[in-house]
Amino acid sequence: MTLVLSILVCASLLQALTARGTVYTRWGSKECASTAATVYSGYMAGSHFTHTGSGANYLCLTPNPVATNIAKPAYVATLYGTEYEVTTRAENDNDALCAVCFVSTRSANIMIPGTNKCPTGWTTEYTGLLMSGYDGHAGSSEFICVDSKMEGRIGSSANNNGRLLYYAAGVCGSMACPPFVNDNILQCVVCSK
Repeated sequence: MTLVLSILVCASLLQALTARGTVYTRWGSKECASTAATVYSGYMAGSHFTHTGSGANYLCLTPNPVATNIAKPAYVATLYGTEYEVTTRAENDNDALCAVCFVSTRSANIMIPGTNKCPTGWTTEYTGLLMSGYDGHAGSSEFICVDSKMEGRIGSSANNNGRLLYYAAGVCGSMACPPFVNDNILQCVVCSK
């Protein structure tokens, strides 16, 4: 009986161990590429741009949160919605959207800053603009590839701040120019294979 049970357990684990696929977040879009399944669409969030502590990463929050009954202690890490700070575009101050995507036919993904082209043999999931927090703000944040569409929550153009997204521009000196161009807004691409 133990041998039969062991074989059944191993057989059920085999599918999980050999499963293929990769997951990535499409920042600035409410949906995934046509080759990917949308796990969920959500809202971008992170720590406040003036806070020196808390998380430096961006999150894609679910649109269906489940509340807890845990008493709030004196100190917590706070989350805020994320706004585009792109004064040259109509999307300025809109609350940023995101989508978590699953590609079952590929097993790896990578974000490549500075280009909109994937290496040979890789598939483009989406192209966008490299963005992060502003240099002069207290809180640091990661660099992410935000979809060029910069989709925002409908009716969210109020300037409430919170977590903020700014374009990333290259600065020549320790960065090689050429091939980079001084003060040029950097593109990015998310690729899978």
